[in-house]
Amino acid sequence: MTRTAKTPASVVLGEVELPEGVLLILDPGLARFWRHDAEPASPRKKAPAEYDLRLAGPDAEAAGRAYDREFDPRFLFDREDAAEAAEHFAGFARERGFDARAEVLPERVPHTERARLALEAGGGLGVAKYNGLWAVVAGALPRGRALQVVGMPMPPGEFGGRWRSIDVVVDGEAKAVRSEEVAGVMVDHGQLLFAGLGPMGHFRMWEPEDGLADYVFHGRDAPALAKELGASDLGGGLFGWRDLPLERVGEKATPLQERIEKDSLAVGVDYRPHCNLEKLNAGLRASAEDAASLVLDGARVVGCGNRWGDGVFAVSRHFDAKGRVVRVRVELGTEERQRLLRRMQLRQRGAIVTRAILDDGEPIRFAERMKPSNAQDSGWAFSSGVEDAAYMKKASNLVVVSLRSLLGRCKELDAILDAPVGAVFRREGDGFIPDV
Repeated sequence: MTRTAKTPASVVLGEVELPEGVLLILDPGLARFWRHDAEPASPRKKAPAEYDLRLAGPDAEAAGRAYDREFDPRFLFDREDAAEAAEHFAGFARERGFDARAEVLPERVPHTERARLALEAGGGLGVAKYNGLWAVVAGALPRGRALQVVGMPMPPGEFGGRWRSIDVVVDGEAKAVRSEEVAGVMVDHGQLLFAGLGPMGHFRMWEPEDGLADYVFHGRDAPALAKELGASDLGGGLFGWRDLPLERVGEKATPLQERIEKDSLAVGVDYRPHCNLEKLNAGLRASAEDAASLVLDGARVVGCGNRWGDGVFAVSRHFDAKGRVVRVRVELGTEERQRLLRRMQLRQRGAIVTRAILDDGEPIRFAERMKPSNAQDSGWAFSSGVEDAAYMKKASNLVVVSLRSLLGRCKELDAILDAPVGAVFRREGDGFIPDV
């Protein structure tokens, strides 16, 4: 009897506490852009001034929905040129017959207020914009108890070991009968942070809690460089200095960087101030599940790797038959995400190309996908049509290169690379068509 591999059990990643009953989900690596209740300006030193606008007039909300620039249709946030933004919206409103206008606000809208406005606009689930990035906010959640953050694994196979979703569980026994979804939380560092809206105001990035930092380095040339500079062996392939006062970091960093640049050493460096982000990352590095917890203003928050990398991930809220929220879910291993990852992985694999193309500059005119010979092989083979049978039999005339490098010189290939084994194409005009 054939046994079917079972999906692994769910994994508790930690517990989150929500003093206000409001959950905020964002990428902790982007947390410095979350300004909470302060002026919502970018922390980048040379960032231009920005403005927020409110839509006004009898048709303001309807016009905002049709304009479709923000989750909350009543506002336009983070605009560099307020006059241009107002003029563009006015032109749109006139063209569509809306009686509405955009007015520049005298003061900008803090990120906490944007989160509350998003909850209002989305009926309890919304997207809060912060310095051009997206966080998701969910309301009407329990205040008096901790909620488990649970990783729901993908089944064994192609994507085994990744999360299908990460859920904040309100009632693990209740049956969900309907859901609502927003798109979504923006991720740029492969991580997610689940925190109460209020406690998030106490998250500090690049600001050491104790005035100290670690400065570490790694790589092929790191051991010899550590011996030369008197750095400590910190284990795990890391070298450097721990618990440096901030004013002394430069004493170690400057000669290290100069030495690396002078001899082009194979060394990577990492500045780790003792801030909330580094404390979280240290916990992630030490965790088999790539998850860790912090306490912010007396409330627990949970950070974890999402196991799918960067992108925008939908977040859904699930209800039981009585209309109660039973879980909030970050949708990770969706069919669309699987397709995207397959595309990325394929383009990192090798393909056979003739030297007539690679060295002599002949264009790619023919493409065939064969059965891959190993995990690094895409199965694709490309020729120009000038090669004869004798040429093709000589191994030295064939070279394996990455599909990504070929796309750099022939972007038209991208449209056919997902074709199945057995597909054959020929160039026609600016693209490729099946060669039947």
